[in-house]
Amino acid sequence: MSDYKDIIRKPETLNWFKAAMGMNITRHCLLDIVKDATQELYDTIRKEINRKYGILEHVVCSQCHTPNVLPCDTDNKCCHYKYGSCAFHDIHKSQHCRANLCNEMCKEIVYHHRFRNRSKSKSFQGPTWENTDARKWCADPWNIAKCYLSKDGYKDVNKADDADFNGMVNVLINCEFFQMYFKDDLTQKENVCTKARDVGREVRHAPAMSMISQDSDRAIDTLVALLQSL
Repeated sequence: MSDYKDIIRKPETLNWFKAAMGMNITRHCLLDIVKDATQELYDTIRKEINRKYGILEHVVCSQCHTPNVLPCDTDNKCCHYKYGSCAFHDIHKSQHCRANLCNEMCKEIVYHHRFRNRSKSKSFQGPTWENTDARKWCADPWNIAKCYLSKDGYKDVNKADDADFNGMVNVLINCEFFQMYFKDDLTQKENVCTKARDVGREVRHAPAMSMISQDSDRAIDTLVALLQSL
């Protein structure tokens, strides 16, 4: 036990703790913004579908599963063919929404993805369809935001409050709609959000939960810059 007390008192451990707390505070500050913006994203999608196809905004659907409205294509990163059939579409086949709504919502989700034009690139992640449930798109806009989370570890994150710092930042990076909330240009390869994401990785993967003071100070400065850009 005395060994652990010594570790906790080490300046390097305190530096790491300071950076970790900075991440937690930043996540808390981002949470309400992500919630409000996700609702606004849903409203914007519905207005656009109404403009294009005349589908009124009070029309909802809760019957379409995600595979129903997603074309079967390996570019979706969730369609895997084995013995001539796709496991993702094995139960729920591609079909057109009876309300003429969900297929168009699917297209709008793709449209708002920052990397939608890189579908042939190996680095393309695209909307993470495995995370979301199309049956909930009209009732719970967070299920739309989940399309912009990374693939691993977020399928069961069923509300924004349960998303970690990395999840919050990934939504901001991957969904172009969030640009309106930032002064910084998020189209740049390096921006306040990508730098904050890198800080998150450094803190999570810090050996023995320790950091030198220069690294922890840089981490805090990066997080402050993210919040100041809002």
